[in-house]
Amino acid sequence: MCRIFALYQFLLILLSGYGVVDTISGQIAYEELSGQYNVRHSMGDIALGGGVTIFDFDQDGWEDLTLATAKGFKLGFYRNTGSGYIKLDPLVDNTESVKQINWVDYDNDGDPDLYVVGNEGVSRLYMNEGNLELRDVTEESGLPLNFHYGYGACWGDYNRDGWLDLYYASKGIIGDPEAIRSYNRLFRNNGDGTFTERTEESNTADDGKLPFCAAFIDYNNDGWPDIYIANDKLTFNTLLENTGNGWFDDVSVRTGANARMNAMCVNPGDYNRDGWIDIFISNTPVGSQCLRNNGFSDEGQGISFNNVAVEIGVDFAGTNCWGANFYDADNDGDMDLYVSSSIPSPKEVSSALFENIDGLYFDAPYITGMQKDTSNSFSNAIGDLNNDGLLDIVVNNNPPDDFFIWENQTSVSNHWLKVELEGVLSNRDGIGVRIDSYSGGQYQMIYTQIGTGYLAQNSSIYHFGLGEIEVVDSLVLTWPTGHIDKLYNIQSDQKIFVLEGSTTNGDINVDEDVVIMPRNITTSTDVINATQITIFPNPSTSYLELRSKEDIRKIEIYSIDGIVVKNITTMSPNMEIDTSLLNSGLYFMRVYDDAGGVHIFRFIKR
Repeated sequence: MCRIFALYQFLLILLSGYGVVDTISGQIAYEELSGQYNVRHSMGDIALGGGVTIFDFDQDGWEDLTLATAKGFKLGFYRNTGSGYIKLDPLVDNTESVKQINWVDYDNDGDPDLYVVGNEGVSRLYMNEGNLELRDVTEESGLPLNFHYGYGACWGDYNRDGWLDLYYASKGIIGDPEAIRSYNRLFRNNGDGTFTERTEESNTADDGKLPFCAAFIDYNNDGWPDIYIANDKLTFNTLLENTGNGWFDDVSVRTGANARMNAMCVNPGDYNRDGWIDIFISNTPVGSQCLRNNGFSDEGQGISFNNVAVEIGVDFAGTNCWGANFYDADNDGDMDLYVSSSIPSPKEVSSALFENIDGLYFDAPYITGMQKDTSNSFSNAIGDLNNDGLLDIVVNNNPPDDFFIWENQTSVSNHWLKVELEGVLSNRDGIGVRIDSYSGGQYQMIYTQIGTGYLAQNSSIYHFGLGEIEVVDSLVLTWPTGHIDKLYNIQSDQKIFVLEGSTTNGDINVDEDVVIMPRNITTSTDVINATQITIFPNPSTSYLELRSKEDIRKIEIYSIDGIVVKNITTMSPNMEIDTSLLNSGLYFMRVYDDAGGVHIFRFIKR
């Protein structure tokens, strides 16, 4: 299969020349444009690659890049200007070997903080003090300072208290007499800027294996984030079920999720659109696995997984596979699969894009198709870099190649919808939200995450391809609190913003078994972190006065269904906002101050 696959790719290259290559169907097409984007970043000399992060860290609406480096070099921070990238002076003074990079609002203050996973070094947490001023708070936050062989990190609210917790994979502590003992670590967010380790108390160590990456998933749809771990060297993968009381049961054997393989990544996604999370796991040349979630059986035997990689055409045997992501490459309404790999031959295309055919199988090979994609590729991340409604790919390669940017140039005119989230009683980032989309008889589901694939972080803007459908009938968002927001009749080809409770007049319903830890909000409808900003009169008839102690750089006003109705760019602390043309009803205003803060207000237009 591998030889046929490689021959097919080679023929496509010959037919295409040295440029964009369409697939046989003439639909999916990519071009490598890192030079045009002005991103010339080398990973350096590091084994098994490093992290790729697509995240809008300056909150200006354009996806920025944060790229890992080898020991002795500082991280790469690239700001998206809308017409290319500008490399910033390093935002942190970190020259250790870095594997994964997470942007995460761990303190729920509205600006993104940074977590960096060190390999043969310290994993560090940097608090954003505003305007991207990042301060190392690792020690004061209670996170460990020991040198370890770190790899993947992920964030999720495992106890559903409204604060994101940290879980990371480690292959051992350097200098520890038991360094050969590998175990993972779980840190509970205390909501006061500190963390408490709960590894032993929660049964999440998964000791004695060789982990690469882990991810929070809700495999049984009970609302509690579970953990799946990819383990190397045939040490069996692990599925830990969250019982809801701080303890995780190892259900790997019972569910059939205990794949024995050289697992590299955890790539969750509902590829067959049945409402249950499936998991693709990359592997060595013997073939990758795709665990299809069968849901609850009719016989009441509980949830089970089956490896269907060969059956649906995604085993990708014959090469060393690493990073993988489910995403909709052609906006036709189902999740395709992109896989990075490292192969010994410099003459074969190393990575592949498999097109999903109605959730039944994948038509391979659908590839990036460039002659120069013969690199040893490891991590990849997904996001819409140029805001054209098509998802692009950023790939980490080992030297001599730099990072690649594959711009999606697919010519089909399928529709799409982007969703941006903000939790109020749930964590601010909206991680662990289940988004169910219903449109024209078509169903899709996305479960939101930080840290997935192999050492990657994908965009925090959640993307649905819609095919020919122009209006989404409904979106149902289930938040970690248990609260449900429902939006109806949403026009395609736009980004919407959904604030928790925005469709229920600000009232947030919390599940009986969930205890929310207090934070800096009075009620769910009040201002969040906006003590230095006031708006009046509220309700408004024709105008709103805004007064701030900081200059305001941008204001966005959203209708109750998340659609932007007014966008203002300014550099003033005081202003009058014309609301006369707005229809009567409830609105949300998002205010960006010059210090890097983001504030939410609720107002009524009469």
